[in-house]
Amino acid sequence: MTTAPSPELRTVLVVGNADQPETTSGAVLLSRGFTAVERVDTLAEAAARLGTTKFDLVILPIGSATTEELSLIEHDIRSSVPFIIGTAANATQELILGALRAGIPEFVPAPVQSEEFDVAVRRLLRRMEPAPRTRGTLIAVYSGKGGLGTTTMAVNLATAIARQQPAVRVALVDFVVVGGDVRVLLDLKPAYDIGDLVMKVDRIDGELLSSLMTPGPAGIHVLASSDRPEVQDLIESSATGTILGQLRAHFDVVVLDLEHYLSERTIGALDAADRIVLVTQLSVPALRSTQRTLELFNRLGYPPTKVQVVVNRSNAESPLTIGDAETVLGRRIHAKLPNDFGACAEATTKGIPVLVHEPGSSLSSGFVQLASTLTNPPASIDVASNGGNGGDSRKRRLFRLGRV
Repeated sequence: MTTAPSPELRTVLVVGNADQPETTSGAVLLSRGFTAVERVDTLAEAAARLGTTKFDLVILPIGSATTEELSLIEHDIRSSVPFIIGTAANATQELILGALRAGIPEFVPAPVQSEEFDVAVRRLLRRMEPAPRTRGTLIAVYSGKGGLGTTTMAVNLATAIARQQPAVRVALVDFVVVGGDVRVLLDLKPAYDIGDLVMKVDRIDGELLSSLMTPGPAGIHVLASSDRPEVQDLIESSATGTILGQLRAHFDVVVLDLEHYLSERTIGALDAADRIVLVTQLSVPALRSTQRTLELFNRLGYPPTKVQVVVNRSNAESPLTIGDAETVLGRRIHAKLPNDFGACAEATTKGIPVLVHEPGSSLSSGFVQLASTLTNPPASIDVASNGGNGGDSRKRRLFRLGRV
């Protein structure tokens, strides 16, 4: 009598000699629960086999794959199997990029080495696990006008939260994805940046996130912006959702410094945020910009509890008052931070937060007070009903560029 295979057994389809040496790959696969390995000679045979049989993993050679074969992987093989590992003897950047675009999330140099192959398999297995139940708080710092101090705000809020709650994991993310200034304000020279993360967007997990982030003040983890212009086009709405979902799954608090215009990724980030810190100043141009932003937020369906309007660089010499700002905006000003240009300039020169440079200043106290109000978002905020319906279609509706 034939015994039915255990439902826990994981199956593998190997194309050609992609897993050579077989003794090395076989030992790793067996140790990770992959007990049934089947082989075919070509990608076309693999696509046909996947049409009739379910496999948990496909290992295939990509070193000599043609454009037509990559298209076959993308449209036929990728849709039929949860996970793919590609192997090749010569790993050029162009080759790996082509593989990523075809939907191959893991790459291992050939011939496979036990440690590298095991790391790739373990990453895939972690993605099979149920999503973490924890959900970190996402705080987006935004203004529709540049020069209002949003980056300084994001850096110091993240630092303040980390200092107030030492046991909490805090991430600071520069979502000005190309040429952002978080690294400048903190004098960081990151080995990796958000461009490296988006190139591996299909394999993001806690281990990868930690490896790509740079240590910052007070124990915060910094994901820096990129200096490569091409990254601008790689982070679209779907990648934004994946990146932010993983960040909030592995960090208790995530602070985002956003671009000053409503791109698809910015709308995606604002949609996902539990709180939005909307930065303005007591000047006519700044308040007009903030007024327009609030109108757009209303059209996006953001509840008032989601948005906290903060006046930055407030000073007694301004002809406008907080009362004037509240009248113009039709919103309560949640906090005002004093103008301390000298402290900010000196802190920037030294590459440290104002909180570290002058912890006893009134500006530092303002950051601390604001941070304490942001880490417990109202229970009424529900991302699923709060505008998280896809950045591109929302952008078209917002600006009436398509059918509503």
